[in-house]
Amino acid sequence: MSTTTAMASPAVSKDEFLKLFVAQLKNQSPMDPLKGHEFIAQLAQFSSVEQLTSLNASFADTMKFQQLTGGSEFIGKKATFVDPVLGGTDEGVIQGAMTLDDSISVVIENREIPIANVTGIFENK
Repeated sequence: MSTTTAMASPAVSKDEFLKLFVAQLKNQSPMDPLKGHEFIAQLAQFSSVEQLTSLNASFADTMKFQQLTGGSEFIGKKATFVDPVLGGTDEGVIQGAMTLDDSISVVIENREIPIANVTGIFENK
């Protein structure tokens, strides 16, 4: 399996790529060793994979921050929601916003309510 083939698959992690790269170096033919420019090209590919992985993590952090910022705009507003524990419809004033994993929740009357359960947001008059 060539390194190029491994890179084409989105399921190959940077650790797997490095293992494939090292295996290729260990198992290369002594009669036809890896040429200098091929070695440099593969190192450049590995560096690209590492940078893309880092960039992806940065984008995920930025997205989470934007979700949290968006949720904080609702603080002080009245919301109707489906209670995640009891299942009935309830209402209350949004006191805060928080993220857990990849989802955002609002805090209403000291209860954490997933944003997907919020059915309406209104001015608190």
